[in-house]
Amino acid sequence: MKLAGIVRRIDELGRIVIPKEIRRTLHIKNGENLEIFIDGNKVILKKYSELGNMQELSDTITETLNSNLKTNILISDTDKFISISGPLKKKYLKEEISETILKYINGRKNVILKDKKINITKDKTENKNIFISPIISNGDAIGAIIIISEKEMTSSNLESVTLLAKVLAKHIES
Repeated sequence: MKLAGIVRRIDELGRIVIPKEIRRTLHIKNGENLEIFIDGNKVILKKYSELGNMQELSDTITETLNSNLKTNILISDTDKFISISGPLKKKYLKEEISETILKYINGRKNVILKDKKINITKDKTENKNIFISPIISNGDAIGAIIIISEKEMTSSNLESVTLLAKVLAKHIES
């Protein structure tokens, strides 16, 4: 466990302020949900991931798309990759997404990158065809379905991925 060297007082309503430096480091934005755990005499705060709580559905989607499209399918929340099917699974599963991927997710529009080298994580890049379909739930960009492929995807393949991103969003909203 890293020590931040910061001490904060709990106010009369039981609130504590998480320092800006820590929120920035952990990409915690105003209005985001945190999970609270107790471990012995420690209180643990963890960013809440709506997609992370849908592991089984995310795995089903990546496996189904991979078996049909025969390429790498990744699902991420706004922090890390939570489900992957294809040869890149060992390389990226549970890894933190790059600022570039986060920028595309927050852009809220489908992105097609043809043979463009981009950072997938902070220190790992791919130079392939990449399609990013953000998952928008209750107006918030909460993640994306990403295709990383040697071959170009057809428009019907891309429409299928976009539709599944919308299905994930609706599932979270209900």
